[in-house]
Amino acid sequence: MKYGTLYIIATPIGNLDDITIRAIKTLKEVRVISCEDTRVTSKLCNIHNIECKGKLISYHEHNAHKMLPKIIDKLKGGTDVGFVSDAGTPLISDPGFKLVKKAIQDNIPVKSIPGPSALTAAISISGISSDQFNFYGFLPKKKAQRLKKIRTISALDASVIIFESSKRVAATLSEIYTILGNRNISIVREITKIHEENIHGSIASVLDNIKNITIKGELVVLIEKDETKGIITDKNKIISLLNKKVPKYGISYASKEIAKKTLLKRDNIYKLALEIKNDRKKND
Repeated sequence: MKYGTLYIIATPIGNLDDITIRAIKTLKEVRVISCEDTRVTSKLCNIHNIECKGKLISYHEHNAHKMLPKIIDKLKGGTDVGFVSDAGTPLISDPGFKLVKKAIQDNIPVKSIPGPSALTAAISISGISSDQFNFYGFLPKKKAQRLKKIRTISALDASVIIFESSKRVAATLSEIYTILGNRNISIVREITKIHEENIHGSIASVLDNIKNITIKGELVVLIEKDETKGIITDKNKIISLLNKKVPKYGISYASKEIAKKTLLKRDNIYKLALEIKNDRKKND
């Protein structure tokens, strides 16, 4: 028997109009819709005229061990299954990865129906450098584990994105400030909703700002990478690099490459290289 297909379907993260035509079409066509909360998905289906009576089954972190084999059996029996989360793209910080992993192991077709994602939506309006970033989801609830995770962030040469609850955000930002310093951050809340807000600035200024704001729900926190990481500021180290690179590459090219690793202009590096060269001539 031909296996059914598991469709991973993105749904709105706030504004219920943010759903693709393909997502609506797929939700109408599949015989089973696996969702976190049947009430949330039922509301979405009703708004978009998707008949869902008898199609919805609940799948979440508390019943995944029981429901996963049942969904796999349906797929192996030839039934197409749509998989949705309460909001956004499934499998980003949710238990759906276990289902997808098992489907792949059992050679069941898995297809993506892309669409809204709180992660990418927040990045797009944050103003935070995103050429390289690490996503950590929710940090551990236990303080010792959370602090350990934040310390690993300090070693990264990339921006970092986390999810955080409104109740814990101030405490978490204070811990990040203590370990990472006063980095630039962006907090995106109520994304795509009427009261969407992007709070950005240094950690200290944002902490001061949110004291006077009632924040609800889950937040996306974006932490800009340390732009000074890897920057060479010690003159002796710069001279050492020049001594290594000038004989091999020449003054012009060596100055250009070393300038990229310092806060100095190429012309200043070039001038320093000439001074070193002239000093050597005097000593010869």
